Amino acid sequence: EGSFKATRPPALSYTAPRLCWRRPKSHGPMARQRTHTPSVACKGLKSASRKKLAKTERQQRDATNKALIAKANADTDLLAGTEVVRDIGEKFDVHFEAVAGAQLQASEVEACLSLLSASPALAEAAGWKQEEAERRRSALAAPDTHVLLLRKRPLPDEPPALSDAEAEGWVVIHHPVEPKDLGRLAPLAPPPQPFTQAAGLGGGREAARGEIVGFLQLRFCIQSDRPVLHLQELELAEPVRASGLGEHAMQTAEELARKHCMSGLVLTCLKSNPALSFYCDKCRYSVDETSRSAAKEYVTLSKGVPA
Repeated sequence: EGSFKATRPPALSYTAPRLCWRRPKSHGPMARQRTHTPSVACKGLKSASRKKLAKTERQQRDATNKALIAKANADTDLLAGTEVVRDIGEKFDVHFEAVAGAQLQASEVEACLSLLSASPALAEAAGWKQEEAERRRSALAAPDTHVLLLRKRPLPDEPPALSDAEAEGWVVIHHPVEPKDLGRLAPLAPPPQPFTQAAGLGGGREAARGEIVGFLQLRFCIQSDRPVLHLQELELAEPVRASGLGEHAMQTAEELARKHCMSGLVLTCLKSNPALSFYCDKCRYSVDETSRSAAKEYVTLSKGVPA
């Protein structure tokens, strides 16, 4: 008959485990997915509002980039308004001529393809096949392609190069002709070929003609959400290689990228090409973050537009 005191059983205790979230690294594959950083205006807003504002900013940025590319492609004279010296004859006896790809003449396209077919790097890598020539020809004549032709100035006693029409035996007249005068000029034409009146249609092109000793093929485009100037081809004839002309052409490309507010310049080069050291050492290009290490033959190089 001792006393009995009821006691409450001890309460069971449970501690929930802490969920741990690790921030993704600032480099590697995850880093490339984060292409946009929200602006200051996004901070302090709710999640839905932040997403909407970020989407609006992204759309505005894309529209601005597309407008820059469209304006650059519509430029009919790339060298106008730049500090590029068109005629660099004092040092190289060469002058520049900017031509849209769709306006290249057949003889100019063939001259560029001839320079490419003689490229030692291309011959060593894949050779020059018919399908390769057709692919390069299509790229040269693309609507969004721009070509800087490097023409050698004719000597004083050297006749100017013939145009396509003149080479075929046509009579090219570089001044207005009245219809009544056509009968007087008829004996000058080799029958039965027709006449060609070129008054005001390319007179400037004819005045600047000369042997093509190199060319620079360009294209304004958007890569990795940024407007860039893509250097598709740079080829020089053997007599003018290692003369500094290639470096001058690359500086010209930088001037064009600056003129049209591009964020950088991009090019692709064979790893076996001796010009790779020229791009990296002299022109200060570096391997772009989009360059795939798995691609053993090519490497993508890029460079920001100098201020």
